[in-house]
Amino acid sequence: MSTVREYGTKFDADTAKALLAEYGIDSAVYGDPAHHVAPHLVTEAGFELMVLTPQIDEALEILGPQNPALDELEAHYHHRSFADRPKWIRVLTYLLLLSTPVPLAIGAAVLLVDLLQRAFP
Repeated sequence: MSTVREYGTKFDADTAKALLAEYGIDSAVYGDPAHHVAPHLVTEAGFELMVLTPQIDEALEILGPQNPALDELEAHYHHRSFADRPKWIRVLTYLLLLSTPVPLAIGAAVLLVDLLQRAFP
């Protein structure tokens, strides 16, 4: 058997398997068995759809072309640099990063001034 396609979810792989079964092509879905029981222990992400080697061309014709535009879109979405994000996202990120240390520094400064005033009246 040879791998025809790889899918990110078992549902997608099973759907493709059912489509091939409608056309009389036997196929199998191969993936980590821990996916259903303990997804946090999965060692290999994704599921492979496998068919008999002589039926690869027929299976690819039935499944049709993969959508490279969607893969390219996801790649651009998940791998954007911070500078390419909208300005409001960058500003809110900086404010979020400063929201913890700035109040702590102000509180520490107030305590230090109070301590110094008490120590040296």
